Order: sequence, then structure tokens, then C-alpha cells
Amino acid sequence: MKRMMLSLTLLTVTPWVAAESIDEIADVHPRGEVEVSNVAGTVNVEGWDRDQVKVDGELGRGAERLEFRADGRHTLVKVIYPKSSRRSGGTDLVIRIPLASRLSVNAVSADIDVSGVEGAQRLQSVSGNVTTEARGEDVRIETVSGDLSLRGHGDPALVSITTVSGDVDLRDLHGEVNVQSVTGDVDLDSRDLERLRIRTTNGDVEARAGMADRGTIEMEAINGDLRLDILGDIDAEFDIETFNGSIRNDFGPEPRRKSQYQPGTTLRFTEGEGNGRVRIKTLNGGITLRSD
Repeated sequence: MKRMMLSLTLLTVTPWVAAESIDEIADVHPRGEVEVSNVAGTVNVEGWDRDQVKVDGELGRGAERLEFRADGRHTLVKVIYPKSSRRSGGTDLVIRIPLASRLSVNAVSADIDVSGVEGAQRLQSVSGNVTTEARGEDVRIETVSGDLSLRGHGDPALVSITTVSGDVDLRDLHGEVNVQSVTGDVDLDSRDLERLRIRTTNGDVEARAGMADRGTIEMEAINGDLRLDILGDIDAEFDIETFNGSIRNDFGPEPRRKSQYQPGTTLRFTEGEGNGRVRIKTLNGGITLRSD
């Protein structure tokens, strides 16, 4: 009987296995490309002033290994899982790369956090959150349900963001910004934008934007509410239209109905010399236009 009880105990106790530490480093080109792939966990990338890529962290439960390969101008950091693995823990990665590196990160449920990287970035995550900075090179971010946060540092950049239900928070950007959202809300606060384009299906948009000389702002929604606060001097032609919503304009003329027989409200006017362009359109949402 004692032998049987001991056997049952051994069968029901799961042995504790320590996580495998990651400690990799390689010399790389200072302006090369770093590609990172991680299914779950976290990916923290930091730019530093060394011509090396260094990876620290711990492999998650069920992960097979870390593939780390530096070849010429390309460095790969990839967490490998067995094809039959169904219950895998997240792998936490801390990666340091040369400041001017181009960065590509592909994740599923892993959060992505990037700081100090001056090269172009392409960041993709399905349900993980993404936090990064724009430092003069192009930034492209794609998520399904993860939230996005992006902050600029004074240099013009081309920023492209696509999300389904994640919320978008943008601060201190310069240059050109393009945002596409289905149900996620968009909150932007940036001056000196050459071009701003925001399109959403059901999300709400609050934008506080300053326009560069001859700049353009385009905002469009089907069911979402759109609010635009223009920062600084106003010098633009305005074309505002909603099919089944209201227009509130805190400067300039009052909006008017398209027709007494059909729904819809329009507002068209010019401020200053009209060098810039502002186009705002909704189907069912309301529009608010303000100046600071």
C-alpha cells in the first residue's frame, strides 16, 4: 500500500524546471536591419551607441530555443516553438541594437516597447500593445486589438498606423501621419504637420493639430465623432460635411443644410489666404471644429 501511494504521488507532482536564460551578443553593421519575432511575452528594444546586438531575457515555458543569427547587414532574433506546442509561456526579450538600425518586430500577443532607435521601424502585433518613438525615419505600426502609443522628437517622419480595435495615442509628431482604424479611438496632439489623414469606421477621433505651410488635414468617419482643434495660426480652405450628424464650428461661419428635402449639413469657408486644406466628412457622426 505504501509503495502504491508513493507511485501515485510521483505521478501527480510536476517537477519545477528553471527558465532558460538568454545571453547573446554579436558585432553587426551600424546601419543594418534587425528582425525580431516573438509569439508571446514582451519585446523591449533599446538603441545604444555600440555596433553590436545584445539579447537578454528568459525563454518561456514550452519554447524550444532562441534563434540568433547575425549575417552581414541582417540580424535575426526569433523565438522558436515546437509545431505541436499548445501551452506555451511568454518569452521576455530585452534587445539592444545600434542607434541607426532598421527595426522589424513581428509578434502575436507580445507587447512591443521601443526606445532610442533612430532608424526606420515596422512593428506588428495582433493583441499586444505597441509603444515607440519617431526620430526622423519612417514608422509603420499594425495591430488588431493592441493599443498603440507613439511620441515624436522634433524630426519630420512618415508615420503609418493601421488598427482594428486598438486605441491610438500620438504625441509631438512632425511630417506626415496616416491612421486607419475600424473601432479604435484616435487621440492626436501634434504641431507642424505637413499632412494628417485619419480614417475610421466606428471609432472617435480627437485631434489637436498644427499645420505646416500649405499643409493638409483629412478626417473621415462612418459612425464615429470627429473633433479637430487647430493649433496656431489658421490659413486654410475648409470643406466640412456630414450626412446624418451635426457640425459645431467655434470660428468662421455657421453650417447649413444641404437641402430642405434631404439630410446632410455642410460648411465651406476660407481662413487667411487659404494655402492649406482641411477636409472632414462623416456619415452618422458629429463634427466639432475649434481653434486654440
